Amino acid sequence: MQTLLLCSIAFVLFLVYERLAIDSSRRRIPLCITVTGTRGKSSVARLLASILRENGRRVMAKTTGSEAVILLPDGRRIELDRSVAPSIMEQKQLVRKAARLNADCLVAEVMSIRPENHYIESRRILKPNIVVITNVRRDHTEIMGETEDAIASVLSLDICSRSTVFLPEKNNQASFRAEADRCHANMIPVKAGSSSPLLRSAPDLGRIEFPENLDLVYAVSTHFGISEQKIIEGIRKAQHDVGRLGVWLYRPRDRQQTCYLVNAFAANDPESTFQVLSRVTEMLPSASGNIIGILNVRPDRLPRTVQWISVLRNGAVQRFRQLFVTGDHAGLVKRRLPEARVLKGKSPEAMMEAVRAQAPDPALIFGFGNVKGCGKLLAEHWSRIGQPYDS
Repeated sequence: MQTLLLCSIAFVLFLVYERLAIDSSRRRIPLCITVTGTRGKSSVARLLASILRENGRRVMAKTTGSEAVILLPDGRRIELDRSVAPSIMEQKQLVRKAARLNADCLVAEVMSIRPENHYIESRRILKPNIVVITNVRRDHTEIMGETEDAIASVLSLDICSRSTVFLPEKNNQASFRAEADRCHANMIPVKAGSSSPLLRSAPDLGRIEFPENLDLVYAVSTHFGISEQKIIEGIRKAQHDVGRLGVWLYRPRDRQQTCYLVNAFAANDPESTFQVLSRVTEMLPSASGNIIGILNVRPDRLPRTVQWISVLRNGAVQRFRQLFVTGDHAGLVKRRLPEARVLKGKSPEAMMEAVRAQAPDPALIFGFGNVKGCGKLLAEHWSRIGQPYDS
């Protein structure tokens, strides 16, 4: 009994020490920005980190999207080990590392899905001064809820006491406003198109970044008084991960054929994916009737695979001239969706040969579903064989 009591006391003392240590480290970081939402978190976090660094801040950033990495104040990057399941306790280590490296700004992508983890990650560990909410879309519905309002209620747990919250005006849900009131936070709804001054000065940015991401980044940057030129330079210098939307032009030497290769693997959910597809077909009208889809599905994302099957069976498959499917659930998709063809091949080169054999001229080869596994292999292969497309 005495041993148990001593162990209990020791454990409580350890928890108190941990709490004091993390609070001490966090107080040494003048500015913390968190980026939450359904899609676009990694892109917005990396853009903000680059802009703030361009403006003279000593910035440390972490993203956990397609590639889990820490971007150090000197610009170097550390890839995080994902051979084991990720944990929000990573954020404790992040805060300690940022304090140890004398970062005066920490930009972190919120990694939680479960409500209780959002609360702990945001309000007990990161305690952000600025919260950026990218959007609210139906994803992880088995955990976060079936409706956008339910998902917004979970994301609202990332709003901290007296923080400043930026979010798209169209996503200004009641749960966000109610939570901001409870936390005495300042809500700043961002209007669509508010980054238009930026695009007038640098129209090329509109071809490489989503308008809603630019609107948020521009709003946060101007909130800190950063000049337009610094914002533009920061965006252009940002480090991007493999999940970023990419479009390449590819003309194989062995045949007369034009292929546009589109990496939309990281969009994940149907709403985001078809927004990307609409944007790309506007860029490439000559190939808009010749879309070859490659759906990559993950074995640990069965609910999302089921969601894709439902959406495609309800008419979305008609958007593709041909649909290939790859990944461990490819057979399941094929059984439920006979129009699909299982994409075989152990290398991205072999997969591309199979797709090209069915592709018309010109062809728009559109990768979607998930970036892990074959998605990443194909995206990296496309970046090697294609030329970045500039409309």
